Amino acid sequence: MVKFLSSTAASLALPSPVLDAAPSFPMTGAAARCLILLFSALYLAPSFSSGSTSHSRKSYIVLMDKGQMPSSFSHHLHWYESAVRSSAALAATSGGDMQPRIFYSYDNAFHGFAAMLTEAEAEQLEFQPGVVTILPETVYRMHTTRSPQFLGIVPESHNGHMSAALAAHDVVVGVVDTGIWPESPSFSDRGMPPVPSRWKGACEIGRGFNISNCNRKIVGARIFYRGYEAFQGVINEMAEFKSPRDEDGHGTHTASIAAGSPVTGANFMGYGNGTARGMAPRARIAVYKVCWSGGCISSDIMAAIDRAVADGVDVLSISLGGEATSYYRDALSIGAFGAMEKGIFVACAAGNGGPDPISLTNVSPWIATVGAGTMDRDFPATVRLGNGMNFTGVSLYSGRRSLSPQRQYALVYFGDNLSRPTPKSLCLNGTLDPHAVAGKIVICDRGISMRVEKGLVVKDAGGIGMILVNTDANGEELVADCHLLPAIAIGAISGKAIKHYTESTPNSTATLTFEGTKLGIRPSPMIPAFSSRGPNFLTLEIVKPDMVAPGVNILAAWSGANSPSALPFDPRRVRFNIMSGTSMSCPHIGGIAALMKGSHPEWSPAAIKSALMTTAYVLDNTQQPLKDEANGEPSTAYSHGAGHVDPPKALDPGLIYDISPDEYFEFLCSQKLTPSQLKVFSKSANRSCKYSLAGAGNLNYPAISAVMTNIQGSTLTLRRTVTNVGPPNSTYDVNISAPKGAKVVVRPAQLQFCRQNQKRSFRVIFVTKAPQPSETFGALTWSDGTRAVRSPIVATWLLPP
Repeated sequence: MVKFLSSTAASLALPSPVLDAAPSFPMTGAAARCLILLFSALYLAPSFSSGSTSHSRKSYIVLMDKGQMPSSFSHHLHWYESAVRSSAALAATSGGDMQPRIFYSYDNAFHGFAAMLTEAEAEQLEFQPGVVTILPETVYRMHTTRSPQFLGIVPESHNGHMSAALAAHDVVVGVVDTGIWPESPSFSDRGMPPVPSRWKGACEIGRGFNISNCNRKIVGARIFYRGYEAFQGVINEMAEFKSPRDEDGHGTHTASIAAGSPVTGANFMGYGNGTARGMAPRARIAVYKVCWSGGCISSDIMAAIDRAVADGVDVLSISLGGEATSYYRDALSIGAFGAMEKGIFVACAAGNGGPDPISLTNVSPWIATVGAGTMDRDFPATVRLGNGMNFTGVSLYSGRRSLSPQRQYALVYFGDNLSRPTPKSLCLNGTLDPHAVAGKIVICDRGISMRVEKGLVVKDAGGIGMILVNTDANGEELVADCHLLPAIAIGAISGKAIKHYTESTPNSTATLTFEGTKLGIRPSPMIPAFSSRGPNFLTLEIVKPDMVAPGVNILAAWSGANSPSALPFDPRRVRFNIMSGTSMSCPHIGGIAALMKGSHPEWSPAAIKSALMTTAYVLDNTQQPLKDEANGEPSTAYSHGAGHVDPPKALDPGLIYDISPDEYFEFLCSQKLTPSQLKVFSKSANRSCKYSLAGAGNLNYPAISAVMTNIQGSTLTLRRTVTNVGPPNSTYDVNISAPKGAKVVVRPAQLQFCRQNQKRSFRVIFVTKAPQPSETFGALTWSDGTRAVRSPIVATWLLPP
């Protein structure tokens, strides 16, 4: 049965990410183990001194080698407290103030604590026995009725195998985000069996959230805020819910994408009408609220992951990202490694920093890094100019104040079509002159401020409509928004034509029309400009993102406490909202992973990721290569990874590239980390490097990246091992599409299997034919005539050392 705790006995919470798909540009984008009551009063008391010494204290994460705890301590918490007190004494900063400093203890996915320390105390603590590393607190940011059908996940009545397998193994998806709106019909537990006895989660109560808000669908709800309060100050409980209730909407949206129950007649103000269902509609949901109005804090995130591991989640969906510069100093990377070791699949958003290269977050190989793709559903709208020219864009406007399609309205633009955007052309707050705007349609350049906010600026200045134009950075990417006045988003090419008409035609005019929901859009999917791009700046040999999933104009459940635009002056409230961002693509993979875990409970997280990657497709519904909306060119593995996920095929991949926790650790050994840095992942002195990998490129990853010297004729050999999870007796032949500038040979070229779970190894030999100035792309595919097991190949040439 579900366990319930009051929030006063709650443990830890994750830092809250900045909304990935709020009406700003698409995003550039529960908790650690509950302390027993005996220690919670001592260690979790939120009473920080107001004395002079406490003013200089900051929150830190301290990772410990628990195996080094002296026998004189009966409990690791006593040891942690002693280490903090000793450091304070050595730093001469205690000043008689010995109030509790520790506000989190981690003891499941990793070991250690979070505490308030001065810089001097932190420096002294580094020399205490058993301390592995000390991480300063950091802030992370938050990076449907159609996507199940688009992905081939048909309704339950036609999907007996997936549904039965999921129900039999009772999969729990943990969502680390902004909380949940439990009254949404997407979280109905109708027809669900009792919660399995193995589940150890709890329902923490607080303002706006009580015991009855958990059920057989929402089996856990926890909050983590102590790191946030230490970092940002005490939460204003009148302004936001200090409980699992979601006043933002982001967490509700992502949770329902992953595992929402079917809801007929779901729509957003008439758009996208249909039956909304999550990827794994019969899976359970456990919510870990770590994001608050000021962001998501690393100590809270680690606490949430640690607690989720203890609770017993099977999958973690985390639509957050930071700007880590190394594996060993990225709290989310460290937490995900600990979860992976416990057999938990972790999906994270790639980020919304595209189309710039090297804009990825969450690049660790043990994380499933998810980029965004479009679907074959759109919400078209048309701009008709006074000269008779028509331009198609998108919009979710549904207000009463429509423009007559038979009438033309004055059109104005306050910028120079050939120059960079200006504050006026960006329609920033306070820049528009009502005398120049009243009664007119205004062209606004995209960027800086939230897209819907620009329309509000136009409306407040007396404008009657808006054409939101992409700059070159956004290209032809079109993201629909719920505007507060008639407004249409237009691509960069069309935008330039409209601006040219306005500048060259006195008394220029236009009208706007809205066409509702259209299906069967071709070509699709495409890679939106906002989706973050590779390469992986930490390790070129690990191709990221891993894959893409639907992340544009996704309809899913929403919070009743926030408007669909997230603007404070927007009075509208909806049960479902349409959002875009890699925050939306991440829970698609989290939910699909839950389906796969139900069908293949014995598979490791790496096996599930391999199946998703090697069965992904790279052709759109016109059978042409996936395109990049930023430039209209074919996308590459640095934008789509292995390709667009294909769930039905992933359930039967034929072969998988498996990776054990020890192999991931050996990968870290290849990264030139110091022994103390490696201990962040080894957790103890008993785990040491065996140096079994010749280099990072030999990690048994489903994607292959060859980093070679630019000397003609030079060779590089990489090794891979596949496991047969298909028919016992099978033969696979290889097919190579070599990247430009390289010759690729695979030995052996045929793999024969006589039983399930049998392993076969092969070598991939790269020979430099003509070094290229930039990376080139290809693929390696094993096929048995029925299944195709495809790995993307990236070739990069570097100057010899």
